[in-house]
Amino acid sequence: MNPIEITNNHTGKMEGIKSLSTSVLLNESCQRNRKITGSICSHCYAENLAKMYTALGERLERNTKELTTRMLNAEDRRILKLELEHETIFRFEAFGDLNNELQLKNYLRICYIFPKIRFALYTKQYGIVQKYFTTHDCPKNLNIIVSSLKLNTKGKVAECLEKTGKFYPGQVKTFTVYDKKYLMEHPEIKINCGARSCNKCRVCYLKNEITEVNEILKSERESTEMIIKLRDPKEREKVIDILRKYVEV
Repeated sequence: MNPIEITNNHTGKMEGIKSLSTSVLLNESCQRNRKITGSICSHCYAENLAKMYTALGERLERNTKELTTRMLNAEDRRILKLELEHETIFRFEAFGDLNNELQLKNYLRICYIFPKIRFALYTKQYGIVQKYFTTHDCPKNLNIIVSSLKLNTKGKVAECLEKTGKFYPGQVKTFTVYDKKYLMEHPEIKINCGARSCNKCRVCYLKNEITEVNEILKSERESTEMIIKLRDPKEREKVIDILRKYVEV
């Protein structure tokens, strides 16, 4: 038996936020979703990271074994109290996903142990969360972030969860990723994910009534952000003026 291990050295958009995660390589649902054409899982970065950084991969595999086969023990709670003592937000599953109901129960127990911390659980395991929360309440300091499986397609599971009556408005959010082509064709889609820094954005973690969080596909972020900016006529005119002067020179 090994104690659970916290990831506390995230880089990129997760910098400054700690997480507790499991292995995408050991998750059967993740592996199935990765093979689905058009799924966001087919663009999975977590699998590449787990293979590239073996220490990380091994840590996630150990967490999978511990979190899915037993309840948290005294040693786990000791580690959590040391790691989370000064935290205000915390993420469940930055690399993998739920494997079974026992893992979900362990995450919920952590929420109850640390009532002053805002937690977010990211998941595509719709069946597990829907079955559990049909008959159980959700901790008030936990947001459920239901990740849409398909790129450019908002899932409907969050709406089903809300109908259980176990959540306050905005506690369940649908997280959808869009690519550049789709955003160009659908200007009504508003990108509200502060993907360059989750720690500064915190939309997914805080108590609010936002039910949809939309993100730009990571590999297309910079070019797509420019396109979105140019939807504003004033911004577009500024760029045109700059280009016009450049051509005249």
